[in-house]
Amino acid sequence: MKTKQEIIAALAKNGDDRLLLAGLLDKEQACRTRNYLTHTRFLSLSERALCADAVRLAGASGHALFWGGYEDAERGVWLFYPDYMDGDAARQAAPITLLRAHKHKEDTLTHRDYLGALMGLQIDRSVVGDILVHEEGADILVLEDMADFILLHFGQAGRKQLSLTREPLDSIRAAASEETEGTGSVASPRLDSVAALIFGLPRKEVQQRIEHGLVFLNNAPCLKPERLVAAGDRLTVRGVGRARVESFGGTSRKGRIFIRFVKNA
Repeated sequence: MKTKQEIIAALAKNGDDRLLLAGLLDKEQACRTRNYLTHTRFLSLSERALCADAVRLAGASGHALFWGGYEDAERGVWLFYPDYMDGDAARQAAPITLLRAHKHKEDTLTHRDYLGALMGLQIDRSVVGDILVHEEGADILVLEDMADFILLHFGQAGRKQLSLTREPLDSIRAAASEETEGTGSVASPRLDSVAALIFGLPRKEVQQRIEHGLVFLNNAPCLKPERLVAAGDRLTVRGVGRARVESFGGTSRKGRIFIRFVKNA
């Protein structure tokens, strides 16, 4: 177990990282010393991974979990829960609210429309979690302390009128997305090769995206293009899409490895 200062020194690469980690570790300490549930704000994938390393180094994994309001959420909060709680109780007590935006049937709105309109309210991105766009509108996860403000002021997106309701968290609707299956072959199961095949990108471009921290393997940024990918691994290329590797098969006459995957645009 390392001290707060040691963890920040080991993990932080810039001032933003230091602020994020200091806030996270303060929340963990408050939970441990005052014995109540604490939480961060919503985190991006890269922030989530950085905080996961800090939680591990702090020896806090036994009373911490990442939760975004539903399984497989991309954005979420780190929760620290006291001894009298377990993980399920912590999820139920998490200060995350589901708001449902209802649009007119004929209107077409995208994730960018909803997010842009929310940011137009001059709120911070960290108070908004995932936005799940579906046929009737969108399900938006927000921090409880901002829910009333958003309910009062969020009335349109993409110049289209909306109505907003608060809904039970367990009624969340999955985002409407096209899931496509694909197959192909790679010279090796390296991250850069697999990502290039799945997302139809030049391998050199994938390597550049990896270098800039824009490629995630199992929800954590991976900066090593040579990292080997296994069946069941999840890949995300920021701004391009997400995918899951279903299986690796046999090899072709030229020694290439067959791969089967499922991709979400």
